Amino acid sequence: MLKMWSKLAGVTALTLGLTSLAPAVSALEMPTDELTLTKIGGYSTGAELDEAGAEIVSYDAESRKVYLINGAASSFEIVDLSGLESGVPNQALEASEKISIADHSPSPGLFGDVTSIAVHPELDLIAAAVPNSVKTDNGSVVFFSKSGEYLGYVEVGALPDMITFTNTSTGSGRFLVANEGEPADDNYNIDPEGSVSIIDLFDESTGDSVQIGTGDIHAVVTSANFNDLPSTDAIDGNVRYGALTGYIPREELTLADWAKDFEPEYITVAEDGETAYVGLQENNAIAVLDLDSKTFTSVYGLGFKNYMLDFNKLDPSDRDPEEDASEINIQSGYPVLGAYMPDGMALKTINGKTYLFTANEGDAREWGDGTLDEENEPNLATDEVRFKDIYSDEGPEEGNVMELDAQYYPGTTQEELDALDLGALSADAKLGRLQLMNSVSDAVYKDPDTGTTHFGALYAYGGRSFSIWDVSKLGEQGQQVFDSRDDFEQAAKAFVPELFNSDHAENVFDDRSPSKGPEPEYVELGAIGDQTYSFVGLERQSALMVYNVTNPEAPKFVNFVNMRDLEEDGGGDLGPEGLKFVSADHSPTGKPLLLTGNEVSGTLAVFEISITDELAAFAVEASQDADTYAISEEGGIVRMTVNPGVSGWRTFGASVTAVLGHAGSETVVFKHSRGSEQVGISAIRGDFDVQTLAAEAQFNVRAGDKVEVYVVDELSNDPDQQPIVLH
Repeated sequence: MLKMWSKLAGVTALTLGLTSLAPAVSALEMPTDELTLTKIGGYSTGAELDEAGAEIVSYDAESRKVYLINGAASSFEIVDLSGLESGVPNQALEASEKISIADHSPSPGLFGDVTSIAVHPELDLIAAAVPNSVKTDNGSVVFFSKSGEYLGYVEVGALPDMITFTNTSTGSGRFLVANEGEPADDNYNIDPEGSVSIIDLFDESTGDSVQIGTGDIHAVVTSANFNDLPSTDAIDGNVRYGALTGYIPREELTLADWAKDFEPEYITVAEDGETAYVGLQENNAIAVLDLDSKTFTSVYGLGFKNYMLDFNKLDPSDRDPEEDASEINIQSGYPVLGAYMPDGMALKTINGKTYLFTANEGDAREWGDGTLDEENEPNLATDEVRFKDIYSDEGPEEGNVMELDAQYYPGTTQEELDALDLGALSADAKLGRLQLMNSVSDAVYKDPDTGTTHFGALYAYGGRSFSIWDVSKLGEQGQQVFDSRDDFEQAAKAFVPELFNSDHAENVFDDRSPSKGPEPEYVELGAIGDQTYSFVGLERQSALMVYNVTNPEAPKFVNFVNMRDLEEDGGGDLGPEGLKFVSADHSPTGKPLLLTGNEVSGTLAVFEISITDELAAFAVEASQDADTYAISEEGGIVRMTVNPGVSGWRTFGASVTAVLGHAGSETVVFKHSRGSEQVGISAIRGDFDVQTLAAEAQFNVRAGDKVEVYVVDELSNDPDQQPIVLH
């Protein structure tokens, strides 16, 4: 019995997100476990592993249908959720329609890939962002009915990468499209400007409108361009200029230079519909778009995360402690600045203040430089370099000058930087393998006359975190009100240590530590009761991090949800690319849902969200024994901590009272821990919902040991019968 519980407890923690049963890490706040995410449905596009088979998801509340991008087939698929049953795990879903967008292209190559999709909340209309097959040419937004009937298209900017919908005070609302405008893969000299296309919808024709379908919907497209900023003064000093075409001193940059360098990645819109915030990932910046004038007003840099400071930590190596081995070493004290570089974003007004939520992924650039090598293949220009390739134990490598400057490291003195042994830090077990930027405006640049690259600081990609920003203070000292710091890496260490910082396609321990770590891709907000939650998808780790952000300036870590098969490469739901929260009143099960589009596995996963208190059928109260232990409760877990000076065999007791009750017998489990290690367990079976009953267990303890109490349903020796934690 005791052996069976020990085995199944770990399985339960992974499959149901009951993270309180997993070992805790001192640097990570204890999870509140106030929500439980259970996978109740799944759908596979059938795409091969790592073929972008499932990416962005959108949901129609009226029909209970999901619209899922399948990048592998340049299509979208319609999956009906209306038949889902609450609480039933792993129900198989099917697509009712698979719509090839390329089949509707009015000319060859006009409809190439598909990158994003958005559903109109009222009209029978969905819109897909569709790049041209020549990605530097203008792309399209292609319209379909919600049943998949092709309705027409409008032209937008180059490489439309994300689309969203917002209501307006006139017409039928508008779609906003982030046109990334990336350069050609084989020639950086072909580099279209990034922009945002604003598509207003009307129920009558205007002089410049395009009719959508045969009905009364007409679309008018306006382009917002960065050349229309008031001046370069509207771009603050923390905005990274990262073009690979050559260094230009910051004071000499023109709006045309910036317009080519800006690549809009993501758009989120204020609740009043008057302002949009546009993520410029590679520039580590946010652009503000006035939707009344349809012009950009300013661009704000997000600053950098200083890993010299004690509270900012990361694991930068997959070769620690030695050349062919690795351990988990999450540390501070490194002269590295993390550029937040968000991908997915969300916006919400709470208590009268508007906050921006960002998933700080990071992204490097690598494009052809317009020349060919000896084999007639494009030579690549990249802004990514390993530290050991620019510095060794003998000093800077040829062609590099490194003079770390405290002006770039807020909170760190020049004396602290000068005292560092950079040669020792260049070892593989330290910073040697960490991917850094070789182009960061004036802080890191290549002198065009001498060819020497000057490093005033070391910049890494991404913040390995999610952040919350006060939009009224963008560009100011207090713009960031919260950062999750090293929570994501600490959570992976606590809950799936054997696959810490693994890649998404393969189960490889510590593989991604030198390059963006768990790689937060997307953040989605959802209201449950009077609480607001953020759900962050960790693309490489293939996991979800959940926070209560009701107070955005003091979020609470709720739980970690593993999505991958821990035993089999390529198993489970891998590479969450897009998330969608569905409120209880729009859900087919009557409970909130979280939908995840998983790019690498090509799957859709449907998680049902329960308030944990709804599952707590019992109340547990520890027996008083002040001479032996102190009693506390965290996240609903009753804990008894052994007093100083106490050791040997001791008795621990608790009374269990039914609140909601539970059919059949239950088991009270006492778990004995020393530090992060579980050293003992005891189980007492009974029908605890008949009356209040006392349960006791004895353990051989030392001072500081902890005993926690859980109530589960009746344990079984049947390996197919999983226990359910009731309290």
